[in-house]
Amino acid sequence: MADASNVSRLRLALSLVALFLSSMCTMGDLVISPIVANVYEAFADSPLWLVNLGITGPALIGLPFGLVAGYLCDHADKRVIMIVGFLIFTLSAVFGIAYDNVLYFVAMRLLATGVGWGITNTAAFAILADMFSDDERHARYVGWYNSCMSVLGAILASVAGYLALGGWELAYETYWLAIPVLIMLIAFLPAFPPREAAEKVLDETLPIAEASVPVEIKPSSRVGSVSPRWWVVLVPLTMQVFFVALFYYIILYLIGVYVADKGIGDEAYIGMLTSVLTLSTAAGSFVFGFFYKRMANRVYIPGLAAIALAFFVLAWTDSMVIVAAMLIVAGLGWAFYFCFFYTYCTEIVPTTKTGMATSVVATSNGLAVSASSQVLTYSMAVTGFASYELYPTFGALMVLILVLSILWGALPFRKHK
Repeated sequence: MADASNVSRLRLALSLVALFLSSMCTMGDLVISPIVANVYEAFADSPLWLVNLGITGPALIGLPFGLVAGYLCDHADKRVIMIVGFLIFTLSAVFGIAYDNVLYFVAMRLLATGVGWGITNTAAFAILADMFSDDERHARYVGWYNSCMSVLGAILASVAGYLALGGWELAYETYWLAIPVLIMLIAFLPAFPPREAAEKVLDETLPIAEASVPVEIKPSSRVGSVSPRWWVVLVPLTMQVFFVALFYYIILYLIGVYVADKGIGDEAYIGMLTSVLTLSTAAGSFVFGFFYKRMANRVYIPGLAAIALAFFVLAWTDSMVIVAAMLIVAGLGWAFYFCFFYTYCTEIVPTTKTGMATSVVATSNGLAVSASSQVLTYSMAVTGFASYELYPTFGALMVLILVLSILWGALPFRKHK
């Protein structure tokens, strides 16, 4: 909802590029992945729980800040929120290892990919919802954003791993890539004031890139008096997001446990699988808009089916090639589902609540990250099964989620787009 009279097509294009590149904040943890062992060694004399907090704590710390950012996005200029969040990420990441002290290391980690991620992730999706009022165009750009995010994750991990060969602290130099992105956000990102304020005076659209992009949203049928129970429509989606993400992250984050239990590869193979999974997610996100145009909000169905299929086949196979192929399938399935829920959550709420809706589903997704390792490890401990022996159960639960979702959508009182 920028001022069309003051914003050129070029600036809008550059602002969109900057917004896409800002997704490096979400993937910033991958800079740490190649040097985790070095971090534990460097701070071997420090309490283990404290080092663990620095390694895995940011995901949890970022959740409340995402919710706060969601509220602010509905009541303040999203441009300011986005820039503040990315500034926090940039400063705390670039200077994250400037001082050799475990408390400093942990604090900078929690600020960078905790606080910074919580704010920028919510603001970015809220801005995309403002930029594109048309559902199909919105879905397309959400897909492209996630595709860019996945590619950036692969680049960050690769660059950090290469730099770390000269000393693990050098991996932090990867974060210098954030500085030009911050400059672009400041220079090109237009104002995105709250919907209620902006829609009183804005009713034009402005073209960007290949088509006319409604950067300034016309008055919407979802604007007006907002029911105090507006959030109720988000409850089923939020529950679905948590459980789908929970099972998918067992594959994404704990594939090393699976490979070790199967005895089919080493660390290099695990790294290759992670890259394959990330790049397949990028590819699926890139084409998400094409399928959304044809399937609308039913697009999540093949996504969930793909993840379920991956669990069943991974439990059965001992082939390294088939395992890699199934991770491609799972990555494609997740791309469709991830892009779906970030698109759909803004469609079912009043336009003045898109920021909060985005932060709520992001929180559910974030909680699933932390819960995934607990579910797998405790399930293994209770049953005595290896990880792959539990995979058929996870696959069956994914099928159950899919069936319940389809039945819920078919209920007579449900409205379909």
